[in-house]
Amino acid sequence: MRHLLACLLASALVLTGCSHTAAGRPETGQRDVDPGYFFAGAVPLYGQTVGAGDAAVLAYLRALRRIDVCGLLNRDVMAKIGEVNSIGTLYAFNECDLDVKVSGSSTRKIVAVDLELAGDPGDTVAFRVGDTPVYAGAPDSCVYGVPLPLSKLPGAAPLRTQKRPLAKIGLIADQDCGLAQRIAVAVAERVTSQPLPARDALAAYPSALAGRDPCEAMTVVGADIAHWDIGAQPPYDCRFSIRRSGSPDALALQVHLQPELVDAATEGLQRRAQDGVEIFVDHRFCSALSFVGEPMRRRRVGGGYLAAGSLVIRPAVVVDIGGDNCEEAAAVVARAARLYT
Repeated sequence: MRHLLACLLASALVLTGCSHTAAGRPETGQRDVDPGYFFAGAVPLYGQTVGAGDAAVLAYLRALRRIDVCGLLNRDVMAKIGEVNSIGTLYAFNECDLDVKVSGSSTRKIVAVDLELAGDPGDTVAFRVGDTPVYAGAPDSCVYGVPLPLSKLPGAAPLRTQKRPLAKIGLIADQDCGLAQRIAVAVAERVTSQPLPARDALAAYPSALAGRDPCEAMTVVGADIAHWDIGAQPPYDCRFSIRRSGSPDALALQVHLQPELVDAATEGLQRRAQDGVEIFVDHRFCSALSFVGEPMRRRRVGGGYLAAGSLVIRPAVVVDIGGDNCEEAAAVVARAARLYT
């Protein structure tokens, strides 16, 4: 799905050219952010008992959700690269992409940055920016990982796992490693010299669902939680299993909060109203989704938004179960949609 969205977005931006852009730079620059914000408050456990190591992982995942990912590529960072035409969070809530006119080139580039708890990068250091290592991604990927200094923030507990918070920088539908390296250097300089940007009312790209925890959905499944797979969770995924009456086997669920391309996400799915909520059920894979917000749009740097065109992307809650439990997926997604609306 991400590849499809990337290709469609790239095509749309090329076709629209500069007709929807505005002069100037991104509006969000350096501003005062309380460094204690990212780990403030007890991490919700939703009635479950977890160890200190898992609690730390949950705190870091919440901290990643509290970062305004588009704010990492602020006007000070991108001024060294080129002119930003528009920004958006259209593939995933922990991702931001920018349409950039690179200085000295007529070609427009789409730059993407993702925030995640990544596995230990080991010895794959591509280069250093001062004391900060920048890690190489997969061979020939032109993706670079910049460590995020979350462990230095107030309230951060030690991570008892090999995973570490990274900002991964690359280009969409492009293999310009030199440009990706320049942006990675700029991001590394930014995260080591300025406060991390907060996902709040002043964020470069606010989204209500992006501020929510996917594991809140455990409160509406209507069954006992058998296992919570915390170590495997990306920031906007929650994986757990539930006990079912009359069955000795636990049922595994995955809940995702993510933007969805409406036409592609619903093609071939059964549309129904359930408990007052519109849902779409995929009987092939026993998954279900419900849209829980208005269509997402790309922001222009000079203010306002680009015309929506034919690409309609909306925030959604998705429940994957698999097997022959399609009705269970439908019931959970209907309850979760009411929770996140």
